[in-house]
Amino acid sequence: MNKKTIIIASFAFFTVSGMSQTEESHAPRERQNWAVGGFLTLLAPQPDYYDKNLERYNPPSQMIWFGSSWLNSGIMEDRQAPLHLRSGVFNKIDGGFTILQISRNLYRGVVGVSAGLQIGGQMYNLTSGYSADKDGYRVEVVPTDENHEEDDLSFTAVRFPLLIGAQTNNRLFSLQTGLGLYHTSRFGAQWMVTAGLGPITINYSRNLSPLFRLSDGTKAYPSSLSIGFDLWYYFCRFTHPK
Repeated sequence: MNKKTIIIASFAFFTVSGMSQTEESHAPRERQNWAVGGFLTLLAPQPDYYDKNLERYNPPSQMIWFGSSWLNSGIMEDRQAPLHLRSGVFNKIDGGFTILQISRNLYRGVVGVSAGLQIGGQMYNLTSGYSADKDGYRVEVVPTDENHEEDDLSFTAVRFPLLIGAQTNNRLFSLQTGLGLYHTSRFGAQWMVTAGLGPITINYSRNLSPLFRLSDGTKAYPSSLSIGFDLWYYFCRFTHPK
């Protein structure tokens, strides 16, 4: 076999190998329409939810979140006095966790919708010497006496978020955004916008319906700014790389 034949054979071999690798690298990913998230995913036997070979829309769920909440629309500045709220970020708290999230892939794993089941709560600390007297959706802040012990304003509820969003398919640090509404068993309707990098999300929400009314008829609309973390995202992408 002469030198020219060897060169031609080698060239043909590397050309075919390169074409084979190119075809493999550009092979379409397997489309998966549905995905789940939340605390229940921690029970899943296999961490395949972030397999790079799957075309799946599965935004990080706020498996846990914590942040600051405040009251507005009439209960600020000069109207703050009737509530006797303590100042400071950590005296007005919003927090909770996601039990289950279900996502639907709309376009190539980049755009989709998600719905979930969450448990959340808000707490507002009152200044010393005052108590919150709650009667359904009506709240009255009164001085403590033999009939009223010191008590803070606190509310818990089940939340049902529904969001549409977009995300990138980066292996470790996916960028994601979302916008939507959610309804709660106690807080009523709220809208929310979220943005995140990897397992961490920043969320802002505001009530569309009042959380409660004061005895003088003033309505309280809470807003919150919180940071969320998805343990499942971290577990799959950082401890089980593929």
